[in-house]
Amino acid sequence: MAETTALSPATHRQPSRKGKKAWRKNVDLTEVHQGLDTTRDEIIKTGGVIAEKPADQLFATDVSGDAEISKLQHGKKLLKADEILAQRSAVPGLDGKKRKAAEPAVVPNKKQKNGEFVSRRELERLRAVADGANGGLTVEDQAEHDPWAQPVVKTDPQLSFLEDVKPAHEPKTLKHAPKALTANGKRIPNIRKPDAGKSYNPLVDDWSALFEREGAAAVEAEKERLATEAQAEAKEARALDEAAKVDAAEKLEYATDYDSAWESEWDGFQSEAEEAHLQKQRPRKTPTERNKVKARKEREAKEVHERKAKAREMQEKRISQIAKEVSAKDKARRAHTMALQPADNGPSDSEDEGKDVQLQRLRYGKVAVPDAPLEVVLPDELEDSLRRLKPEGNLMQERYRNMLVSGKVEARKRKWQHKQAKKTRSEKWSYKDWQLK
Repeated sequence: MAETTALSPATHRQPSRKGKKAWRKNVDLTEVHQGLDTTRDEIIKTGGVIAEKPADQLFATDVSGDAEISKLQHGKKLLKADEILAQRSAVPGLDGKKRKAAEPAVVPNKKQKNGEFVSRRELERLRAVADGANGGLTVEDQAEHDPWAQPVVKTDPQLSFLEDVKPAHEPKTLKHAPKALTANGKRIPNIRKPDAGKSYNPLVDDWSALFEREGAAAVEAEKERLATEAQAEAKEARALDEAAKVDAAEKLEYATDYDSAWESEWDGFQSEAEEAHLQKQRPRKTPTERNKVKARKEREAKEVHERKAKAREMQEKRISQIAKEVSAKDKARRAHTMALQPADNGPSDSEDEGKDVQLQRLRYGKVAVPDAPLEVVLPDELEDSLRRLKPEGNLMQERYRNMLVSGKVEARKRKWQHKQAKKTRSEKWSYKDWQLK
């Protein structure tokens, strides 16, 4: 079959080459057609493309070798080292591996053939496992550490004079019930009933009572804040007045004729008042005077020490009496506290359960218990539809504050930035160790 070559279509007319598709007519496809023809011939002759075939189909491994080359090398003499390495002994070498002693041959019988026979050694091992001896393990297989055993403390004989370290144990107060921080000492329920005035559709009476109560509390808090600010301003004003008085007194004390002497000085001449002031300066103390002052200070310090020692001795004599007085005061305070507390110390189910409880005056811990949030809806914010209702309050914050008031959790301040480890940066001086070559 004659080979056909695909050529580009002839162009009879070529009016212009500036069109958008004019360049397509001048593409040279000769190389592409030659590559397609070559690939087609490889597929016909070899059954596939040679570049895509694996190496096993293209190459063969020659195992026998060339006979001519073996003839050329057959007459050469081997090296002495190759002769020594080629020598092999017919006696097998010794094996250093340890092996178990060969067990005596067991005469087969009917039980062993049936698979129901158990040897004496296996029977003893099964009995030991059943009895719990060594847990069915040999001495070599036993664990050296028991995680459930009591820790054994090894004492150093050189440190026998030190006391034994006592193990950590829980405090006794951990089993006691928490003490509420309320003023009357009464426990509050874990989940308190909300006030009726805080409902999404409250009654007029409930909402007005809540509004008046919270308003009165806000007014009292504002009055207390204004009073505190007034006290602070008055204290600052008194401090300024005292400072002004001290400054005036200092000016009067040091405002002598010496100040006016500088005003009267003119052209290097001094007044008589300044000369008199310079003459009044105290001369330097002599060694005798300094020794007298030192002896007087030592005598006064000794008297103060003796006075304190005498007072301490008198208190030591009255230790028993002071202890009785303190115990009596504690008993009286405890009795007064028990009298103020109600008889039932259980959770409150009274009408004031929805109201905020009054806390103790003394602060429990370093951080005070946060105030309850103000959850009151103003008259213009009341909605009559649930779709326009806005949620008030936060259940998580209410639960957390309830745990603080009930004494279950200690009030703490949140750490916004943790303390970082101190790092010291130093510059290496290795770059200064150089030598001139």
